[in-house]
Amino acid sequence: MRVSVLMPVYNKAPFVKEAIDSVLNGSFQDFEIVCVDDKSTDESVAVVRSIADPRVRVIELAENLGPAGAANRCLDEARGDYLVRLDADDLAVPDRLSKQVAYMDAHPEVVASGGHLQLFGARDRLWKFPIDHEDCMANLLFGVPVSQGASIMRRSLVEQHHLRYDPSWPRVGEDWLFWLRVSRVGRFGNLDEAMTLYRRGEQNISHGRDKSKDFADLTRRVFAYFELPLSDEQLDLHLLAGKIFRHRPDADQVKALRAWLNELLRMNEERKLFPIASFSKRLKALWDELFHFLADRSTGAALAHLKLSGRWPMDRVAYLGKQQVKAILRRH
Repeated sequence: MRVSVLMPVYNKAPFVKEAIDSVLNGSFQDFEIVCVDDKSTDESVAVVRSIADPRVRVIELAENLGPAGAANRCLDEARGDYLVRLDADDLAVPDRLSKQVAYMDAHPEVVASGGHLQLFGARDRLWKFPIDHEDCMANLLFGVPVSQGASIMRRSLVEQHHLRYDPSWPRVGEDWLFWLRVSRVGRFGNLDEAMTLYRRGEQNISHGRDKSKDFADLTRRVFAYFELPLSDEQLDLHLLAGKIFRHRPDADQVKALRAWLNELLRMNEERKLFPIASFSKRLKALWDELFHFLADRSTGAALAHLKLSGRWPMDRVAYLGKQQVKAILRRH
């Protein structure tokens, strides 16, 4: 068997049949779908069992283990050469398995790959991920290199190195910590197109959670994994680089952020944890992308960003002017 599609399920009764059908109706047919129900309290199990296709297997957990525990059971049960993840409320594009299997067959050095996410539901946009291995590695300090819901992995290497999710981790971010371990055993890569239709809405596991706290906890764990120091002040700056605002930004914080990014460059040149050119490019992109978010919140912070960037593009100056006019109109 070429592919095991792994689908942890928890209270996804309204969506899970559509998710499974997106695989069953795809162009690639040599697969099994392993659905591990994480002690759902709705009709998820009944919906899955109603699908009359022998390739769909259902495993019911005796207790709720959370995303990491359910994902580990999926890994334990899989029999295919490749492991494909699909969340129970998302959809696989029709040629997803065909394209991903062909990519992995052609790149035996790659242990895990993925593609972009096309959002639908509450929001409609394309979430892009790095394409090359070096750029994927350069993103590890800031987020996932591969979208879990669009991923495919080589089962032989997963089993050889006994790669599993941390069952003690809370409900959000287990994939980021998992990819850290995967990065030690092979290369990453992503197809430059959407592999999964990602449903945005209240059913998402992250909905209603404190994003800044979740990312703070994860960032501390990631820095510890690489044995990098991280003070509370540096943590705030690192989150700011990722557009997570724990406080209203000001000019001093933007100056401190610039110094923090420079320190990360220095540390990486010394430790060589990530490809130097790609890591530098990633930090530059994070810095450049931050301007509009600063301009939406603080004129002083945005002006500091322009000054520290050493350039004053007219489109950015004009955007900042528009935000100031809007602020004046709101006050009146």
